[in-house]
Amino acid sequence: MSKTDILIIGGGPAGMVAAGTSKQYYGTKSVTVIKSNKHSLVPCGIPYIFGTMLDGVEDNMIPCGARSQKMGIELIIDSVTTIDFDAKSVETIDNGTIEYEKLIIATGSIPKKPTNIDNYDAKGVYYVPKDAEYIKRVYDGVKDLETIAVIGTGFIGVELAGELAESGKKIHLVGSRLLKHAFDPEFSEDMESLMLGDGIEFYKDRRTVAINIDENGHANGIVLDSGAVVACDGVIMATGYEPNNTLAEESGLSMRQYNTIYVDEYMRTAKDDVFAIGDCAEKRHFITKRGVPIMLASTATAEARVAAANLYKINVVKSFSGTIDIFSTVIDDICFASAGITEEDAKKQNISSTSTVVVVDDKHPAKLPNSSKQTVKIVAMKSSGIVIGAQLIGSKDVGEMINILGVIIEKKMSVYDLLNLQVATHPLLTSAPTNYPIVQAAQNIASKQIGL
Repeated sequence: MSKTDILIIGGGPAGMVAAGTSKQYYGTKSVTVIKSNKHSLVPCGIPYIFGTMLDGVEDNMIPCGARSQKMGIELIIDSVTTIDFDAKSVETIDNGTIEYEKLIIATGSIPKKPTNIDNYDAKGVYYVPKDAEYIKRVYDGVKDLETIAVIGTGFIGVELAGELAESGKKIHLVGSRLLKHAFDPEFSEDMESLMLGDGIEFYKDRRTVAINIDENGHANGIVLDSGAVVACDGVIMATGYEPNNTLAEESGLSMRQYNTIYVDEYMRTAKDDVFAIGDCAEKRHFITKRGVPIMLASTATAEARVAAANLYKINVVKSFSGTIDIFSTVIDDICFASAGITEEDAKKQNISSTSTVVVVDDKHPAKLPNSSKQTVKIVAMKSSGIVIGAQLIGSKDVGEMINILGVIIEKKMSVYDLLNLQVATHPLLTSAPTNYPIVQAAQNIASKQIGL
């Protein structure tokens, strides 16, 4: 039997940030992380293993061991089988019983398998877990295939399809409109126009009902809900993720919607001295306050810092108030980014909102080299003008502009606050100060209320 002060189960982004933050705040406390495999991946970088990263999986490895040692964190490669909350201990496969003072559960998520699709687990059907060894097998399994069906049009599906097509493969992409949970329809249409003709055939608003298999049980096609059969050499299921919560549930933790662990705003569970963070923990939307199945590294690491700061007492009164659904991706060198709620979802949830779209040049004057158009959409509450959503298209600098808008949403700033926004501008770096898109969008919305 061994003992540690702060025990963290899980070594993904949430777990490692919690470990580092805990060690920084409580230098005299021992911090131990238990993770099930030696190698970690950058989760959002997984699609780029299949194209952009020349050395595949190796380019996406995170050296957890050396980093942990440098920070004074003990890293144990093992699996926890049970948690005894009364005894404040866990049982592991190889290291026996480990007692703790504070426990942080950061077990992450696993691919959601679509059991409604016949032969969903056949040979030649691959998933996209955050597991380096499995991803190596996927990489080796698809590298010589000519035609691949990608099922799912969320971020992983869209980015995988783009990377595989760029490497010369024929891709059949099946699902609803692209990134529908993060963008309004007009933004999805722009994405679709960029992806068509790049070796990708898009079966929009179609559903896969079965995987066709050959005499050896290997996938050789997909069957759509229309009855059409689409031939392929292999299938990648990008059908989303679900919380990896078998351990938590079997140990008796209180569970919530989407099979997530109940947590309060300080990431405390219903058990004393036990916290949960990341994909396995309950998520509430920042705007609606409803439970949502959002799984983002940015949200997970924010939760990790909140939990670590308040492990022993409430040190930081600022609590974690929910996820703002902040995303970005790149398609054909064009960046798409979003935060908060879309106009479409605002209408579905009966939120009284208004919106505007501004299109400006991202440099000034527009004839400067590498100048391009930048589209900014802002969604705001109709009565108060508080900004609740934003979507952007443009060059890669919008990947940082969305972070500005994320802060604006999280701080509940209104369009009237933005009228006074002072920004650093430069001809080679930004749009003109006379027409800065965030300010111009705010002015457009404010004019609806202020104008006579």
